[in-house]
Amino acid sequence: MFVSYNLEGFGQELRRIRKNLGFSQAEVQQKVGVSVDTIRKIESGRVIPRYDTLELLSVAYKQDLLELLKNSRSNKFLMEYHDDLDYVIARYDKDTAAQLKEKLQDNFNANFRLTMVNPDELKQFITFVDAIDSYYSGAVIDASKPKQELIEALRLTIPDYNLESFDKYNYTYIEFRILLLLSLFIAREKDFAFSNRILYHILDKISDKNYNTKYVDFLIGNIYFNLAYNYHMLDDQAKVIEVADKGIDFCLEKRTTHVLHSLYYRKGIAQYHLGDPDYMESLTIAFYLLKSVKFPQLLEEYKKITREKYGIIINI
Repeated sequence: MFVSYNLEGFGQELRRIRKNLGFSQAEVQQKVGVSVDTIRKIESGRVIPRYDTLELLSVAYKQDLLELLKNSRSNKFLMEYHDDLDYVIARYDKDTAAQLKEKLQDNFNANFRLTMVNPDELKQFITFVDAIDSYYSGAVIDASKPKQELIEALRLTIPDYNLESFDKYNYTYIEFRILLLLSLFIAREKDFAFSNRILYHILDKISDKNYNTKYVDFLIGNIYFNLAYNYHMLDDQAKVIEVADKGIDFCLEKRTTHVLHSLYYRKGIAQYHLGDPDYMESLTIAFYLLKSVKFPQLLEEYKKITREKYGIIINI
Protein backbone atom coordinates (compact mmCIF):
# COMPACT_ATOMS: atom_id res chain seq x y z
CA MET A 1 0.00 0.00 0.00
CA PHE A 2 1.22 3.53 -0.73
CA VAL A 3 2.00 5.45 2.46
CA SER A 4 1.73 9.21 2.12
CA TYR A 5 1.87 11.81 4.88
CA ASN A 6 0.84 15.42 5.13
CA LEU A 7 4.16 16.41 6.69
CA GLU A 8 3.42 20.15 6.72
CA GLY A 9 0.18 19.55 8.60
CA PHE A 10 1.93 17.22 11.04
CA GLY A 11 4.69 19.76 11.61
CA GLN A 12 2.19 22.56 12.24
CA GLU A 13 0.35 20.40 14.79
CA LEU A 14 3.64 19.60 16.53
CA ARG A 15 4.48 23.32 16.73
CA ARG A 16 1.01 24.06 18.15
CA ILE A 17 1.41 21.37 20.86
CA ARG A 18 4.88 22.65 21.80
CA LYS A 19 3.72 26.26 22.08
CA ASN A 20 0.64 25.31 24.09
CA LEU A 21 2.95 23.58 26.56
CA GLY A 22 5.00 26.79 26.74
CA PHE A 23 8.22 25.22 25.41
CA SER A 24 10.76 26.75 23.08
CA GLN A 25 12.58 24.45 20.68
CA ALA A 26 15.71 24.85 22.81
CA GLU A 27 13.81 23.79 25.94
CA VAL A 28 12.57 20.64 24.18
CA GLN A 29 16.17 19.86 23.27
CA GLN A 30 17.18 20.23 26.93
CA LYS A 31 14.35 17.94 28.09
CA VAL A 32 14.75 14.99 25.67
CA GLY A 33 17.94 15.54 23.68
CA VAL A 34 16.37 16.06 20.23
CA SER A 35 18.34 18.81 18.48
CA VAL A 36 16.80 22.17 17.67
CA ASP A 37 17.73 21.64 14.01
CA THR A 38 15.76 18.35 13.92
CA ILE A 39 12.75 19.92 15.63
CA ARG A 40 12.86 22.84 13.19
CA LYS A 41 12.93 20.49 10.17
CA ILE A 42 10.05 18.39 11.49
CA GLU A 43 7.90 21.42 12.29
CA SER A 44 8.49 22.86 8.81
CA GLY A 45 7.49 19.56 7.17
CA ARG A 46 10.91 19.04 5.60
CA VAL A 47 11.63 15.54 6.93
CA ILE A 48 9.83 12.36 7.92
CA PRO A 49 10.65 11.99 11.64
CA ARG A 50 12.35 8.81 12.83
CA TYR A 51 10.60 6.40 15.17
CA ASP A 52 13.04 7.00 18.05
CA THR A 53 12.77 10.79 17.60
CA LEU A 54 8.98 10.64 17.94
CA GLU A 55 9.29 8.39 21.00
CA LEU A 56 11.52 10.98 22.69
CA LEU A 57 9.32 13.93 21.69
CA SER A 58 6.24 12.07 22.94
CA VAL A 59 7.69 12.24 26.46
CA ALA A 60 8.07 16.01 26.29
CA TYR A 61 4.77 16.64 24.49
CA LYS A 62 2.80 14.29 26.76
CA GLN A 63 1.05 12.43 23.92
CA ASP A 64 1.67 9.64 21.43
CA LEU A 65 3.19 11.40 18.44
CA LEU A 66 3.51 8.12 16.54
CA GLU A 67 -0.28 7.93 16.57
CA LEU A 68 -0.47 11.57 15.52
CA LEU A 69 1.79 10.84 12.53
CA LYS A 70 -0.35 7.84 11.64
CA ASN A 71 -3.39 10.12 11.62
CA SER A 72 -1.54 12.41 9.22
CA ARG A 73 -1.55 9.80 6.48
CA SER A 74 -3.14 11.13 3.30
CA ASN A 75 -5.59 8.26 3.17
CA LYS A 76 -8.21 10.27 1.34
CA PHE A 77 -6.08 10.14 -1.80
CA LEU A 78 -5.56 6.39 -1.51
CA MET A 79 -9.26 5.73 -0.99
CA GLU A 80 -10.03 7.78 -4.08
CA TYR A 81 -7.64 5.63 -6.11
CA HIS A 82 -9.27 2.40 -4.94
CA ASP A 83 -12.74 3.81 -5.58
CA ASP A 84 -11.74 4.76 -9.13
CA LEU A 85 -10.10 1.39 -9.64
CA ASP A 86 -13.20 -0.49 -8.51
CA TYR A 87 -15.37 1.66 -10.78
CA VAL A 88 -13.14 0.80 -13.74
CA ILE A 89 -13.44 -2.92 -12.95
CA ALA A 90 -17.17 -2.93 -12.20
CA ARG A 91 -18.26 -0.90 -15.22
CA TYR A 92 -15.20 -0.80 -17.43
CA ASP A 93 -14.66 2.84 -18.26
CA LYS A 94 -11.63 3.64 -20.41
CA ASP A 95 -11.69 7.36 -19.57
CA THR A 96 -11.73 6.66 -15.83
CA ALA A 97 -8.81 4.25 -16.24
CA ALA A 98 -6.78 6.93 -18.05
CA GLN A 99 -7.69 9.58 -15.46
CA LEU A 100 -6.71 7.25 -12.62
CA LYS A 101 -3.28 6.63 -14.14
CA GLU A 102 -2.76 10.36 -14.71
CA LYS A 103 -3.83 11.19 -11.15
CA LEU A 104 -1.39 8.64 -9.72
CA GLN A 105 1.49 10.01 -11.76
CA ASP A 106 0.64 13.63 -10.90
CA ASN A 107 0.17 13.14 -7.16
CA PHE A 108 3.15 10.83 -6.64
CA ASN A 109 5.80 12.28 -8.91
CA ALA A 110 9.42 12.63 -7.83
CA ASN A 111 8.98 16.32 -6.94
CA PHE A 112 6.07 15.79 -4.56
CA ARG A 113 8.16 16.19 -1.41
CA LEU A 114 5.35 15.80 1.12
CA THR A 115 4.78 12.21 0.12
CA MET A 116 6.69 9.09 1.10
CA VAL A 117 6.04 6.48 -1.55
CA ASN A 118 7.62 3.16 -2.39
CA PRO A 119 8.35 3.74 -6.12
CA ASP A 120 8.08 0.01 -6.83
CA GLU A 121 4.57 -0.10 -5.36
CA LEU A 122 3.58 2.93 -7.42
CA LYS A 123 4.94 1.34 -10.60
CA GLN A 124 3.14 -1.87 -9.64
CA PHE A 125 -0.17 -0.06 -9.25
CA ILE A 126 0.16 1.74 -12.59
CA THR A 127 1.03 -1.54 -14.33
CA PHE A 128 -2.11 -3.00 -12.78
CA VAL A 129 -4.26 -0.16 -14.14
CA ASP A 130 -2.76 -0.66 -17.62
CA ALA A 131 -3.47 -4.41 -17.47
CA ILE A 132 -7.08 -3.77 -16.45
CA ASP A 133 -7.40 -1.47 -19.45
CA SER A 134 -5.96 -4.20 -21.70
CA TYR A 135 -8.24 -6.89 -20.29
CA TYR A 136 -11.56 -5.06 -20.32
CA SER A 137 -11.09 -3.04 -23.51
CA GLY A 138 -10.49 -6.19 -25.54
CA ALA A 139 -7.95 -4.23 -27.58
CA VAL A 140 -5.08 -6.63 -26.91
CA ILE A 141 -4.88 -9.58 -29.26
CA ASP A 142 -1.87 -11.14 -27.56
CA ALA A 143 -2.74 -11.48 -23.85
CA SER A 144 0.73 -12.81 -23.01
CA LYS A 145 2.19 -9.29 -22.86
CA PRO A 146 -0.05 -7.81 -20.10
CA LYS A 147 0.10 -11.16 -18.30
CA GLN A 148 3.92 -11.04 -18.27
CA GLU A 149 3.83 -7.39 -17.22
CA LEU A 150 1.68 -8.33 -14.22
CA ILE A 151 4.15 -11.05 -13.25
CA GLU A 152 7.00 -8.53 -13.53
CA ALA A 153 4.95 -6.11 -11.41
CA LEU A 154 4.72 -8.75 -8.67
CA ARG A 155 8.49 -9.24 -8.90
CA LEU A 156 8.97 -5.60 -7.96
CA THR A 157 7.83 -6.45 -4.43
CA ILE A 158 8.38 -10.25 -4.48
CA PRO A 159 11.74 -10.55 -6.30
CA ASP A 160 11.75 -14.33 -6.72
CA TYR A 161 8.11 -14.53 -7.83
CA ASN A 162 7.11 -17.58 -9.89
CA LEU A 163 3.48 -17.85 -10.98
CA GLU A 164 3.59 -21.65 -10.98
CA SER A 165 4.34 -21.50 -7.24
CA PHE A 166 1.80 -18.74 -6.53
CA ASP A 167 0.62 -20.41 -3.30
CA LYS A 168 4.09 -20.21 -1.70
CA TYR A 169 4.04 -16.45 -1.19
CA ASN A 170 2.46 -13.93 1.16
CA TYR A 171 0.60 -11.12 -0.57
CA THR A 172 -0.43 -7.57 0.23
CA TYR A 173 -3.90 -6.41 -0.77
CA ILE A 174 -2.77 -4.90 -4.09
CA GLU A 175 -0.71 -8.04 -4.82
CA PHE A 176 -3.86 -10.12 -4.30
CA ARG A 177 -5.62 -7.92 -6.82
CA ILE A 178 -2.83 -8.41 -9.33
CA LEU A 179 -2.98 -12.17 -8.77
CA LEU A 180 -6.75 -12.10 -9.36
CA LEU A 181 -6.27 -10.28 -12.66
CA LEU A 182 -3.63 -12.84 -13.63
CA SER A 183 -6.21 -15.57 -13.04
CA LEU A 184 -8.50 -13.86 -15.56
CA PHE A 185 -5.80 -13.81 -18.23
CA ILE A 186 -5.15 -17.49 -17.47
CA ALA A 187 -8.87 -18.22 -17.91
CA ARG A 188 -8.68 -16.51 -21.32
CA GLU A 189 -6.06 -19.10 -22.21
CA LYS A 190 -8.71 -21.74 -21.39
CA ASP A 191 -6.82 -23.01 -18.34
CA PHE A 192 -9.88 -22.70 -16.12
CA ALA A 193 -8.65 -25.24 -13.56
CA PHE A 194 -5.46 -23.26 -12.89
CA SER A 195 -7.45 -20.03 -12.78
CA ASN A 196 -9.77 -21.57 -10.17
CA ARG A 197 -6.85 -22.75 -8.05
CA ILE A 198 -5.63 -19.16 -7.88
CA LEU A 199 -9.11 -17.81 -7.12
CA TYR A 200 -9.71 -20.27 -4.29
CA HIS A 201 -6.27 -19.50 -2.86
CA ILE A 202 -7.00 -15.77 -2.77
CA LEU A 203 -10.42 -16.38 -1.24
CA ASP A 204 -8.93 -18.60 1.45
CA LYS A 205 -6.06 -16.29 2.33
CA ILE A 206 -7.94 -13.02 2.25
CA SER A 207 -10.71 -14.50 4.41
CA ASP A 208 -8.10 -15.81 6.86
CA LYS A 209 -6.82 -12.30 7.43
CA ASN A 210 -10.24 -11.15 8.67
CA TYR A 211 -10.15 -8.02 6.55
CA ASN A 212 -13.28 -5.93 6.91
CA THR A 213 -13.27 -3.16 4.33
CA LYS A 214 -15.42 -2.41 1.33
CA TYR A 215 -12.39 -2.97 -0.91
CA VAL A 216 -11.91 -6.53 0.31
CA ASP A 217 -15.66 -7.14 -0.01
CA PHE A 218 -15.41 -5.93 -3.61
CA LEU A 219 -12.52 -8.31 -4.24
CA ILE A 220 -14.31 -11.31 -2.72
CA GLY A 221 -17.44 -10.60 -4.76
CA ASN A 222 -15.32 -10.64 -7.93
CA ILE A 223 -13.75 -13.94 -6.91
CA TYR A 224 -17.14 -15.61 -6.56
CA PHE A 225 -18.26 -14.28 -9.94
CA ASN A 226 -15.10 -15.44 -11.72
CA LEU A 227 -15.32 -18.87 -10.11
CA ALA A 228 -18.91 -19.16 -11.33
CA TYR A 229 -17.89 -18.10 -14.83
CA ASN A 230 -15.00 -20.58 -14.94
CA TYR A 231 -17.30 -23.42 -13.87
CA HIS A 232 -19.73 -22.30 -16.57
CA MET A 233 -16.94 -22.64 -19.12
CA LEU A 234 -16.09 -26.07 -17.69
CA ASP A 235 -19.79 -27.01 -18.10
CA ASP A 236 -20.09 -27.86 -14.41
CA GLN A 237 -23.51 -26.28 -13.89
CA ALA A 238 -24.06 -27.66 -10.38
CA LYS A 239 -20.80 -26.01 -9.29
CA VAL A 240 -21.87 -22.76 -10.94
CA ILE A 241 -25.01 -22.71 -8.79
CA GLU A 242 -23.09 -23.62 -5.62
CA VAL A 243 -20.53 -20.85 -6.09
CA ALA A 244 -23.10 -18.30 -7.29
CA ASP A 245 -25.26 -18.94 -4.21
CA LYS A 246 -22.27 -18.41 -1.92
CA GLY A 247 -21.43 -15.21 -3.75
CA ILE A 248 -25.02 -13.96 -3.60
CA ASP A 249 -25.20 -14.66 0.15
CA PHE A 250 -21.89 -12.86 0.66
CA CYS A 251 -22.94 -9.81 -1.37
CA LEU A 252 -26.28 -9.53 0.42
CA GLU A 253 -24.62 -9.87 3.83
CA LYS A 254 -21.97 -7.26 3.02
CA ARG A 255 -24.35 -5.06 1.01
CA THR A 256 -21.99 -5.01 -1.94
CA THR A 257 -23.92 -5.12 -5.21
CA HIS A 258 -21.41 -4.64 -8.03
CA VAL A 259 -21.45 -8.33 -9.13
CA LEU A 260 -24.85 -9.33 -7.78
CA HIS A 261 -26.50 -9.14 -11.21
CA SER A 262 -23.72 -11.28 -12.72
CA LEU A 263 -24.04 -13.93 -10.00
CA TYR A 264 -27.81 -14.17 -10.48
CA TYR A 265 -27.29 -14.35 -14.24
CA ARG A 266 -24.75 -17.18 -14.00
CA LYS A 267 -27.05 -19.01 -11.59
CA GLY A 268 -30.03 -18.57 -13.91
CA ILE A 269 -28.19 -19.89 -16.96
CA ALA A 270 -26.93 -22.88 -14.96
CA GLN A 271 -30.48 -23.60 -13.79
CA TYR A 272 -31.65 -23.38 -17.40
CA HIS A 273 -29.06 -25.98 -18.44
CA LEU A 274 -30.14 -28.28 -15.61
CA GLY A 275 -33.84 -27.93 -16.43
CA ASP A 276 -34.68 -26.06 -13.23
CA PRO A 277 -37.80 -23.91 -13.89
CA ASP A 278 -36.60 -21.35 -11.36
CA TYR A 279 -34.10 -20.11 -13.95
CA MET A 280 -36.57 -17.40 -15.04
CA GLU A 281 -36.72 -15.99 -11.52
CA SER A 282 -32.92 -15.80 -11.26
CA LEU A 283 -32.55 -14.20 -14.68
CA THR A 284 -35.33 -11.70 -14.02
CA ILE A 285 -33.62 -10.63 -10.77
CA ALA A 286 -30.33 -10.26 -12.67
CA PHE A 287 -31.93 -8.03 -15.30
CA TYR A 288 -33.76 -5.86 -12.78
CA LEU A 289 -30.51 -5.41 -10.87
CA LEU A 290 -28.81 -4.34 -14.09
CA LYS A 291 -31.60 -1.87 -14.75
CA SER A 292 -31.35 -0.48 -11.21
CA VAL A 293 -27.65 0.39 -11.58
CA LYS A 294 -28.53 2.37 -14.73
CA PHE A 295 -26.10 0.71 -17.08
CA PRO A 296 -28.29 0.41 -20.20
CA GLN A 297 -25.50 -0.69 -22.54
CA LEU A 298 -24.69 -3.76 -20.47
CA LEU A 299 -28.40 -4.50 -19.95
CA GLU A 300 -29.01 -4.56 -23.70
CA GLU A 301 -25.93 -6.71 -24.22
CA TYR A 302 -27.19 -9.25 -21.67
CA LYS A 303 -30.64 -9.25 -23.29
CA LYS A 304 -29.16 -9.90 -26.72
CA ILE A 305 -26.88 -12.73 -25.57
CA THR A 306 -29.67 -14.37 -23.58
CA ARG A 307 -32.08 -14.18 -26.52
CA GLU A 308 -29.66 -15.27 -29.26
CA LYS A 309 -27.70 -17.93 -27.36
CA TYR A 310 -30.40 -19.48 -25.19
CA GLY A 311 -33.67 -18.38 -26.81
CA ILE A 312 -34.75 -16.78 -23.53
CA ILE A 313 -36.58 -13.45 -23.64
CA ILE A 314 -36.73 -11.40 -20.45
CA ASN A 315 -39.19 -8.53 -20.62
CA ILE A 316 -37.84 -5.65 -18.54
